[in-house]
Amino acid sequence: MKNKFQLLNGLALVATIAINYLSSSGMLNGETMASISAKHPTLFTSAGYAFSIWGIIYIGLLGFVIYYGPLTKSTETKEKTVSTIGWWFVISCIANSLWVVAWMYGYTFLSILLMVVIFVSLLKIIQQIKPELQSPNLKTRLFLQLPFHIYAGWISVALIANVAFLLKKVEWNGFGISETIWAIVMIIIAALVHLFMLWRQKMPLFSLIAVWALIAIAVANQKSNQTVFITAVSVAIFIFVNIAVQFLKKKYLNEK
Repeated sequence: MKNKFQLLNGLALVATIAINYLSSSGMLNGETMASISAKHPTLFTSAGYAFSIWGIIYIGLLGFVIYYGPLTKSTETKEKTVSTIGWWFVISCIANSLWVVAWMYGYTFLSILLMVVIFVSLLKIIQQIKPELQSPNLKTRLFLQLPFHIYAGWISVALIANVAFLLKKVEWNGFGISETIWAIVMIIIAALVHLFMLWRQKMPLFSLIAVWALIAIAVANQKSNQTVFITAVSVAIFIFVNIAVQFLKKKYLNEK
């Protein structure tokens, strides 16, 4: 079973990266992710540079499939990790690939459902690997914790952004409430999710992605909407302070 999942993980990730490359090159429906997103911009849309996080995510995932793959030295811990994750990584890759296709061809609601599948799969993986992360060494942090925590953190924000995109696309009137207020509500929802994951699940890397995304949202609104700009910056700083407090608290307890 171990070798099967090692091979499947690698193949699934390579296929996912290939499909994402096709989407960025305009070979799917003659569009790109950016061109689709630009059709219905929202106040929760990040500045373009924020999406470079995908490069870090895929590099991290490549590190995972290589380090825990069949070509590296096998250990009992690696075998247990691969077996514990099981099908969840493959499912996340399949959902990611289908999400890209659905998004590129305008099936926005379906793309949101697929993103939910990605998020659930990642949370399941994170839950499954928790025992391995209790006393992680550098390689475990680098090839297991970092890629999945960052990936899940970004998907949590992207999911909210995609919902905002869908509502803009169908011309939802927001119950008469202004788009600015709804953007602030979404920022607060994102903050609550990430603060929960920080303090209850001890996932600072997950929450650091919220800081990255919120700053990018602030940059996107810097000249057009000062209310959203100030809110996004303020919440990003608040989350970052919480991350720093948790880090210092953990360091103090370890030294005590």
